[in-house]
Amino acid sequence: MTQGALLDLVCGPASPLPETFQRYRLVAHLGSGGQADVYRAVRICGGVTSAPMTVKVFRVDPQRPIADELRSWDKGDAALMDLNNRGVPGICRRADGFYGPPPHRPGERPAPGDAVPYQVYDYLHGVNLREYVAQRSGAAAGGRRLNAVSALKTLAVVLRHLHDPHESGATPVLHMDVKPSNVMVLATGEIRLIDFTGARYFREEEITQIAYTPESGGPEAFGGVKHVGPAYDVHGYGAVAYFMVTGAYPRVDGRSDQHGPPDASPPQWNVLRRHPLLEGIPALRDHLHAPLADRPADRPQTRELQSWLNGLAELVRRAVASGSLPDVGCDWHETETADTGRAVGRARPSISGTETDAYQRIERLERELVALRSAASPVNSATAFQPVLSRPVSAPPAFVPPMSAQPMSTQPMSGVPVSPGGVAVNAEGVPQMRGRAKVIQRPAPDPTGMLPVEPEEDRHPRYTPPPGERARQLKIGWEFTGTGAAIAFICWGLWALSSAGSLTGPFIAFLVVLVVAVGVFALVRLLGRLVIEQRLGRPRRTAKGAHALTGLFLAAAGIAYLREVGWFISFYNWVKDLIW
Repeated sequence: MTQGALLDLVCGPASPLPETFQRYRLVAHLGSGGQADVYRAVRICGGVTSAPMTVKVFRVDPQRPIADELRSWDKGDAALMDLNNRGVPGICRRADGFYGPPPHRPGERPAPGDAVPYQVYDYLHGVNLREYVAQRSGAAAGGRRLNAVSALKTLAVVLRHLHDPHESGATPVLHMDVKPSNVMVLATGEIRLIDFTGARYFREEEITQIAYTPESGGPEAFGGVKHVGPAYDVHGYGAVAYFMVTGAYPRVDGRSDQHGPPDASPPQWNVLRRHPLLEGIPALRDHLHAPLADRPADRPQTRELQSWLNGLAELVRRAVASGSLPDVGCDWHETETADTGRAVGRARPSISGTETDAYQRIERLERELVALRSAASPVNSATAFQPVLSRPVSAPPAFVPPMSAQPMSTQPMSGVPVSPGGVAVNAEGVPQMRGRAKVIQRPAPDPTGMLPVEPEEDRHPRYTPPPGERARQLKIGWEFTGTGAAIAFICWGLWALSSAGSLTGPFIAFLVVLVVAVGVFALVRLLGRLVIEQRLGRPRRTAKGAHALTGLFLAAAGIAYLREVGWFISFYNWVKDLIW
């Protein structure tokens, strides 16, 4: 799916109310990670659409038990919700979480299958730090730049709250995947730590899976749960600082490192990069390498990150003044305070590079979609997302609000000054946004006063697998049938060799056994299709059951052949008498 592409999908939890079953409307695809897809969305209630939100749809790994997948998601979700309730600054805010069917088009049934986990967050208008630095977003002339000292100070405060909570009795939390792509740079210049999917309470029984990013993860991930602690997040913090200084990740594949001994075997983990610019500045290099040490005990502790950052900022400022470091779009001048509060609006000029072309393109596509819908049908759909905009479709948006509740209205607010273009502005001349919500025409009430109930046939929709899915399923579990066939063939061969006369009869008998085995397999698959798919409406992910029964039948047939071999029965009885 193309990032930034316009969508028209709905999703929601399983609910007795049809309007909450499709409570979120997904309007744009923001990106995909290893475990989930992320969308820009709005919450719909009674025809009123909310401010933009972020919906994260997790993908279930078919290679892992579904219970393990859901348990892993629930641990990260519980940790993030707890951190929000504690008031930890500088992190994404979780707004909702539920299980539901995959996203689908309005008015259509969702694809059958197990419910997947969803998380809903505040919509953070900006770009992640990896994109910001890689695109040199702040290096443009005249643009406001991200302050690296303030950003790293905020991140240090976040880790201090996670590892050393102020609340009495609160359990420490490990983020487990601190890296540049999980740090959002907002239009206000603030940063947010996101993606708490791998976050865990710092208790050994809670950490059963360790997130590891080769370019920024600590080597202790390969040592097991007992070796992972707050120092793992400190390593991630060091990776973020390294990236903001050099524009590169701190670790590289050990097999490509040409500086080690020629006969040394590369470790499982990535080794520290030998950056050519840092090699000429030994003091800065050694300082940057301190939180990236291979041994967790050699890294600074979380409470020491603030003083470590002060030393880093001074070293970087000297290197920048001498022209020894590249410009990655970050400013290293000291600030009075770190921005750790929650962004609720745009109180100052935006950071250069956060107004992405993709965001503006989505806004234009949404306006085009509104125009097409209006031309196709004068009557608004009950579930359609219908914003009203003042700007023409062809005009690019001159101002994109980071947290705007709704598209701009065509009428200025009474008593509020307006710009020459008819847009309401505040006392400072900044455009003000307001919206108009379409109200759904409510259905006529039932004379009995009862809520409408879906037909019984809709509760168990007939499962229809995608093309090619059945053929793929038939291959899963073939080892059971193969083992049974091998046993049957060996036993048949012993029986055929011990019998006198032609082998034609035994060969035909073996073919009959194989035909019956095929019939057993087909019968079990047919019963599964009738009961599991058509009756219960649930998918079958493998053919292990049919293969297992077929393998048992073939093994039983082989044992039956073996019982007809005289010398084998004599040997069996002799061994039996010997044992007993």
